[in-house]
Formats: sequence, C-alpha cells, structure tokens
Amino acid sequence: MTNLTPMIIFDHSRYRLKVWRNKAPLDVLAFTGQEALSQPFRYAIEFTSAEKGIEPAQMLMQQASFTLTSPAINPGIRWMPIVPPEPLRSVYGVISGFKLLSTSRDESRYEVTLEPRLALLARSHQYAIYQKLSVPEIVEKILRERHGFRGQDFLFSLAYSYPRREQVMQYGEDDLRFIQRLLAEVGIWYKVTADDRLKIDVVEFYDDQRDYQFNVYLPARNPSGMHGEEDAVVWGMETAYQVVEGKIATRNYDYHDARPYPGLNTEADVTRGDRTTYGEAYHYRDDYRIPGDRYAYQPEAESGVFYARLHHERYLNQRIRLRGMTTSATLVPGQELKVKGDAPETFRKGAIITHITNSARRDSSFEMTFTAIPYSETVCFRPERVPKPVMAGTIPARVSSTKVNDTYGDIDKDGLYRVAFNFDREKWPQGGESLWVRLARPYAGENYGFHWPLLEGTEVAIAFEGGDPDRPY
Repeated sequence: MTNLTPMIIFDHSRYRLKVWRNKAPLDVLAFTGQEALSQPFRYAIEFTSAEKGIEPAQMLMQQASFTLTSPAINPGIRWMPIVPPEPLRSVYGVISGFKLLSTSRDESRYEVTLEPRLALLARSHQYAIYQKLSVPEIVEKILRERHGFRGQDFLFSLAYSYPRREQVMQYGEDDLRFIQRLLAEVGIWYKVTADDRLKIDVVEFYDDQRDYQFNVYLPARNPSGMHGEEDAVVWGMETAYQVVEGKIATRNYDYHDARPYPGLNTEADVTRGDRTTYGEAYHYRDDYRIPGDRYAYQPEAESGVFYARLHHERYLNQRIRLRGMTTSATLVPGQELKVKGDAPETFRKGAIITHITNSARRDSSFEMTFTAIPYSETVCFRPERVPKPVMAGTIPARVSSTKVNDTYGDIDKDGLYRVAFNFDREKWPQGGESLWVRLARPYAGENYGFHWPLLEGTEVAIAFEGGDPDRPY
C-alpha cells in the first residue's frame, strides 16, 4: 500500500552561514536571533568546521549572510522526486564578534555574531555640531559621510516634512545612539531589511502606520512534528492590559519671544477620553516654537501638538502588549500579523510585530517568540526616547567674526554672538561656527543694564539651559 502522506526530511543544513572571502566549511550547529523595530538585529550563530585554526581576521568585519531554508519534502510516491529545500529568508550583515568555543580531534566549534552595518555606528563616538539641517538630513549626513552608506543602503519614506533645526550638538555620544535619539524625538522608526538581489542589509525609515507590511496570515494551533513554512502556526498567545496616561500637556520656553504668555502650551488626548486611561503627563521644554493645531489630522512637524501626540502614542504603545510563539521563519518586525482560527480578538484583528526572538539547534526545531501591539488607525509604533547627555558645568569656546582679525565679534540686534566651540572639528565658514548665542550680563534698572562688546577671539564659557546640549548660552 502506498503512503500518500508527504514526509518532511530532517536536515541539519536548513541553516546556512556564508562569510565572504572565507573558504572553510561552516556547518551550523545552533543559533539565536533577536530583531526589533528601531534596533539593529543580532544573531549569535554556533557552527563547527573541520578547519581548526580559523583566524579572527578571516571573520571579523567580513560581510556575511545567514539563510533559513525550508525542509526537503518526500512526497511519499515512488515516482515523484523529493522537493528540495528552498530559501525562506536571508539576513545580511557583518561579523562583529568571533569565538573559538572548543576543539576536538575532528573539528572545532566556533560562534560568530552577525549584525547589520548600522550596528557598527555604536563604535564611533563623536563631538560635533550640525547646523540648519532637519533630523532626516542629519541622519543621512552621518550615514553617508562618516560611514560610507550609499543610496541603496538606506531608504527614507516619511509622511511628515521635518523643519531644519538651528543647531544640534552631539557631545560624546556614539553615532548609533545619537541618530536613534534624534529619530525617537520626532517619532521616526526604522527596520533593517534585506536586499536579496544586492545581498546587502538595508535600513528603512518610516513615521506612519501606513508603512507596516499588512495582511500576514497564520493559523492558530499547537505545533506538531516537523513542518515547512506553509504549515507555520501560532500558539501560546497572551494579551496583557494596563492603565496608561490619559492625556498630555506640554510647554516650552523660547527666548526669541520670552513674554510671559501661554502661547506655547499644548494638550493632546489621542484616545479622546478613553476611560481605561488615567492622569495627565506634563512634558516641559520640548523644543518647539509654534503650538500647532490640536484639531488637525496631521499637525505641523515639531510643533507643540506634534510632540504632545507623540508622547501620548508612546504611552499608548504600552497599554496593550501581545505575546505569542510561532514556527514561521518569515515573520519579522513591522509586519501586521492576523491570526486565523481560535485566537484572541486582538490577534485576529491585527497585531504589529515589534520584537522577535528565534532559535534552533541540531537537536531541536525552529521556534520564535514575538511581541506585538494592536494595529490602530490613530496610534503608531513610536520608539522610546533616548535621554540626551546632560551638560554639567561649562565648555570653552571663542567669540567669532565673519572677518579675519576683526576687532569685535559679530553681534546681532539682540546682543547675541557666534562662537567657535573648542571641540568642533568641522570646517565652517568664518563666523558661522554656531547658532547665535546669548550673553549673560548684568541686568538692572530702567534701561536693562549694560553691554560691553566682546572682542573677536575672546575666550568664553558656554553653559546650557537645563543641561540641554541644544540650548547653549
């Protein structure tokens, strides 16, 4: 009697590690990977090799790919050929870590860490000034000029048009933390994808829920035995709820118009009075100069209402957290997963994958744990804010002028100066080394004190309002 049930053949080579310029045979033993929105992925991959003396230089900083394939399938009919494995998904990046774990008579066991090129930005620590650039322009400048990224290596697809900022300071932060801080400030999220044609990792930047990958369907049932991607399932689904902040209030101080009036006060409630939220979160000193329209569908970028809504979306991202397990090797952050069958309503309506952890070993099958948030038309995923460095004390600078060897430094109608920071290595035009900076001076009497002009080249001590590196005086 002929068995018509297809058999899935267990094959240790379902996971393939390829390191450019490496000729040693690499047999994957186990791996654990983590991926998340607005974070570089990280894969720890154990492998064995008959070559016992692989040198670190053969691995570190080499481009590499890690491919997950489907299992081979035997149709169970004598005259039908075995269906060979097919690639399900490839991850491209660079080898950032290398270990020799053990050595036996026949082979050695190693481990490598595979990360996207973006992760290497954490090894670059800088002190720098950026002037008259928007947040996306600053990020692109760093990627292109400092790290050699080209047009095919990243993509900006943004719903908002972001204004150019007068000045932004990077003070001792590594480049990855710095750009993640700027992106989080304005609600831009990113994901790392793969270009299988060019065999490279690509960073994609978005700021709207319309840029999720929609309609990924998987059935709800417990896994049983070996399976291919077409048999991928979801199980172990959990939904956690908690009370979060009900509304947001913001206020800013702008010295350009420092009159005591409430024009820079704004409020936002994205839920419009949802009774499962509570309280007010008051955020002081978000950097904006216009309050914005609280009733606009899409308020002006970097206005007070814009920041208030972003704050509330971050809180609302924590209100409902979803968790589950799957055997799908193609589920990635940024997808909208809809679970079919007997599943909680939040999973059936659509869950936005925000984080995954996947793993497999020679003696165990592939498995993935994921976390998600419910899809919403009004609440988008927003990365958590990264704290700015706190500027304690003062830093040295010298008064600047547009004329070489000028007697006095340049001064504007409000008595502000431009200065050249001692740490800044950028070659700015003469007299254009900074934004206009206020001068602290005696203030008393009917005519508001006095002003002794500073000479060009005068050493000054620059302090920062609230320790904020973007608010020098």
